[in-house]
Amino acid sequence: MRRFTWHEVLQLAAAALIWAAAGGCAPPAVDTGPPLEPARGKANIHEAIAALNAHRARIVPIRAGGNCRVEWYESDGRRKSENPSIALRVVPPDRLYFNGDILGSEVVRFGTNAEEFWFRIKPKEVSSYWWGRRDTARRCRSGGILNPESVLEALGIVDVDANWTLAGREGYDILTQNDIAGVPIKRVFVDWREYLVRNIEYFDSYGQLVVAAGMSGYGVDSDGIPVPTQISIQYVQGSGGMSINMTLRGVRRFEPTERQLAGLFVRPETDGFENVYVLADGCEFVRAE
Repeated sequence: MRRFTWHEVLQLAAAALIWAAAGGCAPPAVDTGPPLEPARGKANIHEAIAALNAHRARIVPIRAGGNCRVEWYESDGRRKSENPSIALRVVPPDRLYFNGDILGSEVVRFGTNAEEFWFRIKPKEVSSYWWGRRDTARRCRSGGILNPESVLEALGIVDVDANWTLAGREGYDILTQNDIAGVPIKRVFVDWREYLVRNIEYFDSYGQLVVAAGMSGYGVDSDGIPVPTQISIQYVQGSGGMSINMTLRGVRRFEPTERQLAGLFVRPETDGFENVYVLADGCEFVRAE
C-alpha cells in the first residue's frame, strides 16, 4: 500500500494548488507593516497571551470573497500560475470553509471543524481527497499548505500558551513554540503598536523553515473586523519556491443558519474521488479502504 508522509503530501498539494491559489512574479516579501514608531512590547509571555486572546475575542464569524494567485515552477524551470475566485467562511475558533473555482466550477475545497480537517481537489487530472483528525495533524507538525489550520492562524486565530517563549526585536514581539528538544515548531511575529500578528513561520522536525506566512491589510474593506485582507504564503521546501497571495474582499460578519453550519463545516463525502487518503497515527497519509 502506498503511504505518503506529510512532506510528500505537501508537495502533491503544491502541485494541486495550481488549480486554486495565489502568488506573484517573485516570492512574497515579509510584511513589516507601516513604518514603526517608538513602542514597547509585552513584559512577559502572560501579557502577550492576554493581548492575543483579547484580539481573538474580537474576531466574529466572517464571510468574504476575493481571489488568489499561485505561482510555481515546473521541473524544467518554466514558471506557471493560476488565479481562481475564492469564497471563505470562518466561525471561530475552529470552523473554516474555503472554496476555489474557475469559471464557476469548483476545483478545490478545504476546511475544518473542531475534530477534523479536509482538503480535496476535483479536476480529473488530480481527483484526490485528503482528510484526518486535527489532533493528529498538530502532533505530526505539518505546518504546511495542506493543513487548513495555517489559514485559521493567518486570520489571527492563534493559540499561544505559557510554554511558549517571548523575545523582542525591532518593533516586534517574537513568540516561539519549541518541542521538548528545544527545536522550534512555530514562530509568531506580533507588532508592538497594534499587537497584530504580522508573520508566522513553521518549521519541520529538524528546525528548518518550511512555510512562511505574512499578513497585512487589517481593517481594509473588512467592515471593521480585525482580520487581514492580504495573506501571503511562501512554501520554502519541496516545491521550487511556490508562492501564494490571497486577497480577501467584502469581509463582513457572517450569521450562519443551522443549515449552513451543517453543510459548510461538516466534512464532505468522498464519493466520486479516485484517490482518498487518511492521515494515520504514524503521520502518513494512507489510502482509504
